[in-house]
Amino acid sequence: MAGSVPPMAEQLNLRDALAALGLDAATTDVTVVRSAYLAAIRTAHPDRNAAAGATAASARLTVAYRVATDALVAGVRTPDSDETLRPADRTNSAVPLTPRGPEPVVITVDVRVIADDTIEVAAPPDLTFAWLVQTGHVVGDVTFLDRSAALLQILVAFVDEPVCQMIFDLQGRAARGTTEVFCTIDSIEDRPAPPIDAVTRFIAEHLAETISAG
Repeated sequence: MAGSVPPMAEQLNLRDALAALGLDAATTDVTVVRSAYLAAIRTAHPDRNAAAGATAASARLTVAYRVATDALVAGVRTPDSDETLRPADRTNSAVPLTPRGPEPVVITVDVRVIADDTIEVAAPPDLTFAWLVQTGHVVGDVTFLDRSAALLQILVAFVDEPVCQMIFDLQGRAARGTTEVFCTIDSIEDRPAPPIDAVTRFIAEHLAETISAG
């Protein structure tokens, strides 16, 4: 994720990280961890929570998610380990690029839908965020962005659907050299928003087009 890791990451171990997400220490399923994080961040984030401690609570949830998923994906710690862990460095992932020369540079980046509300991009967070902002301008109107928190909000009107607000939360996955884009959608009209899985596929397709266009 863009920006610095909060100091609390230096003291957070895997057991504590799972507990912060409301999970049992025996949890080993990364999908369960992801679902717990998304459920928590959607209510804790200061965009949706006016409480004075919302920013700190969101930061702790994000660090807990990083610590837990990095450890479980890499398989370097068991869930009941008490050893202190640090989130992996997310600044060294690289996008494979064709060497520069007289021919146009071709960017090849894998974009996959890995859950109903999650897109995985084979690129570091900063670059993925830039592409997502471009995509947001294409499909709707960018109404809020925070590069340091890797959060983006857009307003979009789908054909035959209500005007909706979409929020994207990016998480770098250093163990795989990828970035996960979590998607949420809320209708601002009296009609319900379209299904999140359909919207996620829609965004993934347009994001892939943005990347291909260079």
